[in-house]
Amino acid sequence: MADNARDKDDLTRDPLIRVFSTLLRRYRETAGLSRRQLADALGCSYQWIEKLERGTKPSVATGIDLDTYFKILEATFQTLAAEIEDAGRQTATPRGFSTFTALEAKATARRVFEAQLIPGLLQTEAYARESLASKPDGTPLDQRVAARMGRQETLWGDDPLRLTVIIDESALRRPIGGPEVMREQLLYLRKLILETPTIQICFLPESRPTWAAFDGSFSVLSFADRPDVAYYEGPDSSQIIYEPDDVASASLRFNIIMAEATSRSEALRMIATALESYP
Repeated sequence: MADNARDKDDLTRDPLIRVFSTLLRRYRETAGLSRRQLADALGCSYQWIEKLERGTKPSVATGIDLDTYFKILEATFQTLAAEIEDAGRQTATPRGFSTFTALEAKATARRVFEAQLIPGLLQTEAYARESLASKPDGTPLDQRVAARMGRQETLWGDDPLRLTVIIDESALRRPIGGPEVMREQLLYLRKLILETPTIQICFLPESRPTWAAFDGSFSVLSFADRPDVAYYEGPDSSQIIYEPDDVASASLRFNIIMAEATSRSEALRMIATALESYP
């Protein structure tokens, strides 16, 4: 009785959790599934489904699993879970970013155009610390750095994320953290180019401008079991695009930028030139 009362109180306190719980129960019952059957299908425990339906805070990963199982292209469960998570955080992380990181962890490939900085997945710890320190946030800096470094785990292991990155040439000259930090970062990029076949890194030279790069950074994520999605990040909010035509447009933009980007040998020469500025 005490547990049920507490569950009811949790639902009453957080309307977003109440919506998530109600939708989950409705989808499960409409599909004619018991809690145990749904748990078996998702690879989780019966108790977890029971807790979710009674008002336990969901994870974004669980939201993605539910959308995948019920074939919800609008990503209803993951969006709700991300909103619940963002509502409990008081940081400068753009709203919606938690949904993106959950998607990134499940993706098989990611294509990135970065207009300002070295992308987070390729940053050294020192570079990450300096770039994050410049943005005020209620979360301790060490925690934010650890989270960024943790995301890089998707690049390694038995089934790593296949990453293709185009970085605007200006990022090579933007002195984040000073010469020592930049030199370490550039040497790390060179090492990745030379030693990591699942990571492709190239640069967009300033001498090859293209309209496709004028609107800033973006990504396209690919998956084994769902359509591609696109991602755009702003200073205060981010946007995940599911509409097939809009995702196709983002993919086209990336391909146009890639057509102007450096080859592998050109990228290595560009890094070597930049290193001369950071002795």
